[in-house]
Amino acid sequence: MDLELTNPARPPGLAPLHQQPEYARALIAMGVTVQTLRAMQADQTLAQVQVVRRRLGPLTLNWMPRGPIWAADLPTQTRHASLSALPHALPGGLWLANATNADEGARLAALGYRALFPGQTLAELDLCPPQATRLAAQHGKWRNRLRHAQSAGLKISERAFDPNHHNRLLEQESTQRRLRGYRALPLAFTLAYGAQNPGAARVWSAHHKGQSIAHLLILTHANTATYHIGWTGPEGRRLSAHALLLWHVSNALADRDFKRIDLGLADFHRSPGLARFKLGSGALAQRLGPSMIAWPRAAYLFPKRHKHAA
Repeated sequence: MDLELTNPARPPGLAPLHQQPEYARALIAMGVTVQTLRAMQADQTLAQVQVVRRRLGPLTLNWMPRGPIWAADLPTQTRHASLSALPHALPGGLWLANATNADEGARLAALGYRALFPGQTLAELDLCPPQATRLAAQHGKWRNRLRHAQSAGLKISERAFDPNHHNRLLEQESTQRRLRGYRALPLAFTLAYGAQNPGAARVWSAHHKGQSIAHLLILTHANTATYHIGWTGPEGRRLSAHALLLWHVSNALADRDFKRIDLGLADFHRSPGLARFKLGSGALAQRLGPSMIAWPRAAYLFPKRHKHAA
């Protein structure tokens, strides 16, 4: 098995935003170092991982968010070997990992990683079932809100994110973050994502009597998508516009052969209403593994040679 550095590339399976080349391109445009490593055997990609590297004084931080992405049916020993080889390819520094699930956390623990924080719960909306099945999977109250919005005469539009056209949406999101006290990817990331991946950031908007009352900004990447920004005003809340927007988004993406929308955290402690909205849409709760840390071993300071792909 060879571990090679490569340019940002598509991983070998379904992957979250953090392990997609669109994410890497946006961060690189912002001046952040992102290294893409690929495990190869006989011209077959076994695994791929994007590692975000930062310097804090003399210390290098290697952050591995929800990776690697593995090829299907990969044996446990091959996964272990791939994870073991990472510090040789990027020697030195502190390693941080957000384990994809409990099994991945156990593999990392066997390699010396220690848990810092318990895993979070995400909401993932499966787009593979037919529309009728997805509609039936919605919570009854959520489906009632959808019907309410459908009867309100709302108009739905979709267009590629344009910072000149959607500057008001970014201002609304900035105000919303300040008032509600939550943190998210900086708005500079939204601008970089749209600029580096033309057409991959999409905005769906709901209009009532000629006025925009709600928006959803979705980041698309390969055959998955990520709920990035959502905003609604008083009229949008009264008319349940966000339910109708998310239903339109899910149907549009399913028609384009997307497999999943990642709706983000489902945190019933800090944002119970938002968590109920996400899971009420028919999304499933997915528990991540813990956030973990590992200090470099002395042997990792002398890395093995690895290939460099153009």
